[in-house]
Amino acid sequence: MLRIIKSEFGRMFYKKSTKIIYAITILFPILIFYFFQQRWGNDYYTVDGVQYSLNNLNYPVTQMLEFNALFIFIILPLFFSESLSSEIDSGGYKMILLRPFKKWKLLIGKWIALMLTYMSMLLFVFLINSLIGYLFMPNVEYTSYYNINENLYLFDSIFYNLKFYSIIFIVHLSILPIIALLSILFKKTFLSFFGSIALLVGGIYISVPLQNILFNTPNVAYSILGGTYEFINMLVFILVTCLLFSVSIWIWNKRIGSIV
Repeated sequence: MLRIIKSEFGRMFYKKSTKIIYAITILFPILIFYFFQQRWGNDYYTVDGVQYSLNNLNYPVTQMLEFNALFIFIILPLFFSESLSSEIDSGGYKMILLRPFKKWKLLIGKWIALMLTYMSMLLFVFLINSLIGYLFMPNVEYTSYYNINENLYLFDSIFYNLKFYSIIFIVHLSILPIIALLSILFKKTFLSFFGSIALLVGGIYISVPLQNILFNTPNVAYSILGGTYEFINMLVFILVTCLLFSVSIWIWNKRIGSIV
């Protein structure tokens, strides 16, 4: 499995599209800071109608609403679709299937490589936002977060921020099995990309809980960390995501050999 993951990383970072996505990920925090703080002078963020002042400790989590929309509707559909569909469309997956590995292991290896790559993207966002916070935001010894009764100092704030990003990461991974299924159905990257966007937008309009989780993922993270989020909603979301991963593996394992 380790050899599969290393091979997937090699192919992934060889592509120009991966480098472009990384560049967008790195530049976007800087643009958000320039427009929202430098040009428009926003010095607070709002959660559930409550305003909190921006500072060097809470800045990394307060900018994620804009990032959430970018990742959900552009970056992740494009990144996952291109990685999963391009080799099917080009026929390159034929050579991969000649390896002495089971087909489902190849898919899981690709998924792990995609997950770790996306994790590194989020880590870049976290580090850049942290740097911007410490350089340009008011420096404070402690800060407050949504529904947290006590003030959090430096290390507790960093731990809170990392947990916040981890929740964002877990929720966003639910898109991966959907795009894996679409890559099998459509084969071509642009069809998988636009199909995933159409499916996400349609699902948001059809299902209010799905809308709250995907479109307002940062608020979900605030609520979970603040202890106010309904556990049953997250449990259902996790079970549905696990089901999607299982179905995707089953269909991929059954059909990939016949369509490449």
